[in-house]
Amino acid sequence: MTEWKRLKLADDAEAARWLAEVLEKPWGRGDRANYAASVIPRGYEAYARLFHPAWLAGEERELTWAETAALAGTRPHARMQWHAVSRAGDADGWMRGLVPPEPGRMPAWMLEALAALLERHTRTPESCYFAVWDGWGLPGLMTLRGRTAHFRLNDRGYYLLKGEVSAATERISPLSPQHASLWWPEDRAWCVATDVEMMWTYVGGTEACVAEILADGRLEAWRASPDDRADAGGDEVNAPRCSC
Repeated sequence: MTEWKRLKLADDAEAARWLAEVLEKPWGRGDRANYAASVIPRGYEAYARLFHPAWLAGEERELTWAETAALAGTRPHARMQWHAVSRAGDADGWMRGLVPPEPGRMPAWMLEALAALLERHTRTPESCYFAVWDGWGLPGLMTLRGRTAHFRLNDRGYYLLKGEVSAATERISPLSPQHASLWWPEDRAWCVATDVEMMWTYVGGTEACVAEILADGRLEAWRASPDDRADAGGDEVNAPRCSC
């Protein structure tokens, strides 16, 4: 049995069928690039890209990507990539104690802030769906097999759960702060997508919804598009220059 208070098992995966119909195949355009459309569904009025904070161990505090860029001498922008904006891998080891953002997971405070904001932008806040990647290997997660709906998106499988929008903050496993990779309300007014390999989260919604996200000073967010590159080569602003 789970210890969840706000998450419930889904009887079937019908509510997730639309994702398979609208998500682009990763690396599917034949140009050796991956795009946001493989992570977040097309069809929304507007999109935002929310950057997960890094951690500065020497000062015991979170560090935004913009702050990191200022220290590294690079430029923050909507399509920045961590390795480029932070100069990760530079031989001089320019910043001691800099811990990169965690892929596939927002910190709890960020998740709470986003859920509270999004709750105001749906007609069905009491009915939300949560897709949990089945590859996390978390204690208790395997008990979902055969007990809740399961579906596939391209090469990944997901367990489907449901609950109120606020249930987004519920831990998937008592021993891990991991949350759902994709979540959306029944009316599909918006969708949140945190790819398991990416250090940021995409949100698609109405213009009013995205404008509120961008205006929230707690969140480091930039306007995005389904046609933005989402792979390591997407940061052309801070791409290393050839010295030859």
